[in-house]
Amino acid sequence: MSQERPTLKDLAKIFGVSTTTVHRALQGKEGVSGETGDAIRRMAAEMGYRVNYMAANLKRKTLRLAIAFPEPSQEYQFYYRSLWQGVRQFFQDNQQFSSVEPVEFFYPLSPGAHGAFLQQLYDNHLSRLDGLLTLAVEHPLSALYLKKLSEAGLPIALIGSDLYQEQRLCCVKTFDELAGRLAAELLQIFYPGPLEGKLLLTGNPVGSFPMLDQARNAAGFESYLRNHAPGAVLLTAYHPDVHLAAMHLRALLAEHPDLYAIYSVSARHTVMACQVLEELGLSGRIKLIGNDRFPESIAGLERGTISAVIDKKISHQSYRASQLLFDYVTKADVPSAQVVYIQPSILLPSNVNIEPES
Repeated sequence: MSQERPTLKDLAKIFGVSTTTVHRALQGKEGVSGETGDAIRRMAAEMGYRVNYMAANLKRKTLRLAIAFPEPSQEYQFYYRSLWQGVRQFFQDNQQFSSVEPVEFFYPLSPGAHGAFLQQLYDNHLSRLDGLLTLAVEHPLSALYLKKLSEAGLPIALIGSDLYQEQRLCCVKTFDELAGRLAAELLQIFYPGPLEGKLLLTGNPVGSFPMLDQARNAAGFESYLRNHAPGAVLLTAYHPDVHLAAMHLRALLAEHPDLYAIYSVSARHTVMACQVLEELGLSGRIKLIGNDRFPESIAGLERGTISAVIDKKISHQSYRASQLLFDYVTKADVPSAQVVYIQPSILLPSNVNIEPES
C-alpha cells in the first residue's frame, strides 16, 4: 500500500465492500452485520486508520459550542482560571477544525446568576448553538433552563457535580469525597502518633450559596476522621466571603494556639489561609493542606507554608469535558460513560514541578 495512513478505499478493497459500508461500520451505524462491522473496526485499528474529520467538517456549517463559566476575577480567579485554561487549551490543540467555534460566555458568581444566564441563552442564542459546556449549579432557575435547553435538543456537558442527570449528555468531575479523605489521611500520617490534635476546616461548603463539591470534600474529610481519628477535635471557619472567613480564622488561631492543622476545601480559601499563616508568623508550624493546583498554591508549597495540595485537576476536567462535547457534535460519539471521574492526586514539595497531565 503506497500511503502511510490507510483510507476508506483501502479498507473497502480488503473486505470487498463499498466505502459507504466501511464508513457505516466505523461509525457504528445500522446496515452492517455485527461480525463484518467488528472485523472492519479491528482492521482499521490495526492499520492506524483515522477519519479525516477536518475535511468532513469543512463541508458542514460552522458548529458553535457555548462555553459558560464565571469570569476569573479577584479572589474567584483560582478555580475559574483553571477551568478556562483547560477549555482554551483543548480548542488550541484542535484549532485545525476551523468549522468548530467555541463561543465564550461569562456570568457573575452570585445566587441565581447561572440560571439567569441560561434563560438569556435560551431566549437569545439557542438557534445559533450546537452544544453547551457549563458548571452544574444547584438552583431552581438553572434546573428549569437546563431542562428547556435539553428538550430543545442542545447537548449539554456539565462540570463539577452530577446534577440534572436527565438533561446532561455527560458530567466530568473529580472524586470530591476522596479528596477530603486523602487530606485527612495525610494529616494522620504527618501527626506523631494517633491523630488527636485540633484540626480546622475552611471553605464554603454550607450556608449561603454553598458549593456542592466543597460540601462533599468536607464530608469526606470528616468521614475519615470519624472512622480513623475519633479523638481529633474539628473546628470550622466557613464563609462564602473569604475576607470574613479570614477574620474567623485569625480569631480561632488566637483562641486555639495548639491548633495542629488546617484543611481548605476551596482554592481561594487555600490562598487566604496561606496568607493568614504567613502574616501571623505561623508558616510551617501549622500544617496547611490546600485544594487545586495553580501558581499561588505552588508558590505556597515552595515556601513551605502549604504542606500539601490535593490536586483535583480542574483544567483537566474542563479539557476532558470539552473533548467529550466536541466529539459528540462533530462525530456523534456518545460518551462511553455519562459521568467521567478525574482522579485527584497529592502535590508535595518534591513533585510540585512535575508537569501535570493534559
